[in-house]
Amino acid sequence: MKTARLLLIAAMLGTMTACTTLQKTIELQRQRSLQEERLETARTLLLKGDTDGAVRQLRAVVAAKKIKGVTDEALFRLALLTIPEDFDREEFTQAANLLERLRKEFPSSIWTAQAAPLASFLTEFPSRLQASTELRRQIKSLKDVNLSLTRENKELRLNIEKLKILDVELEKKTKP
Repeated sequence: MKTARLLLIAAMLGTMTACTTLQKTIELQRQRSLQEERLETARTLLLKGDTDGAVRQLRAVVAAKKIKGVTDEALFRLALLTIPEDFDREEFTQAANLLERLRKEFPSSIWTAQAAPLASFLTEFPSRLQASTELRRQIKSLKDVNLSLTRENKELRLNIEKLKILDVELEKKTKP
């Protein structure tokens, strides 16, 4: 009798565990389907030219539970869409952070391999931009100095011409 009860309890626990595992599997599959659907919607929106809508969908995918093959692609695409056209440093940092997250969370993903050169560029870009800005500032400064020297040269030429004229007049006065 005790053995039968123990067997019954064990069978019930086994059934409950199986149900819980089945529920978890179903929930994971439902989440995967939802994320795949969002990713597909983002692709469709990109084809239609709606980048804002695509960004919203991709942000939803990367904010949800990580799913290999879905989240990694969404991170890559979102990083590309985050790169600003006007080279704003803050947004470059945001794109670089997304690519770094892709590298850390999905090291063996094909999207990580494709993102590597872009990630390298984005991490080096601020220093290149700063050097470029410094060069532009130096060029402007040199142009200003050049303009100032050109004005000074013109002024000196005019003074030389005036001195020549005065010299000629002085010679005329000194000759009887």
